[in-house]
Amino acid sequence: MLGQYLRDDNVLTGRRQRGFSHERDLLMKLWKKGFAVMRAPASGARARRFAVPDLVAIKNGVVFAFEVKTMREQRDLYVPGHQVSKLREFIRRSGGYAFIAVKVIGSGSGWRFVPLDQAEETPGGNYKVSVEKFSLGLTIKDIIALAEKHKSIDEFFFK
Repeated sequence: MLGQYLRDDNVLTGRRQRGFSHERDLLMKLWKKGFAVMRAPASGARARRFAVPDLVAIKNGVVFAFEVKTMREQRDLYVPGHQVSKLREFIRRSGGYAFIAVKVIGSGSGWRFVPLDQAEETPGGNYKVSVEKFSLGLTIKDIIALAEKHKSIDEFFFK
């Protein structure tokens, strides 16, 4: 039934496919850097009721969970509260680090990783990642260093 709905709604299918392709892009980048990575597509599936992030990556026993977002221009980003809650619950159960992974499409700037605790709760219960927090976000090199050296995340922000 859901498959039929997606085939009939080309706009939704196209948007979802672009989102999936960006998740796969990040998966491949992390995989090539030596992480064990799994994409957990829960959107639109029965798994939606579980605390499942978009991507989970593990290296040297360190767990990273990512909610993956893309945008066409650098601006404040809003993340639905239920997605943040699921990411928090996953990390509570697994340990490790939770990030909002953001890519500005076509900018050439690559992926940025904003620690979940840097997202600000809005009055409506959603979360905002400001342009400032985005620009201070970690890079893939920082994520690799965090996994390889087991650095404290604070070392990246208070150098």
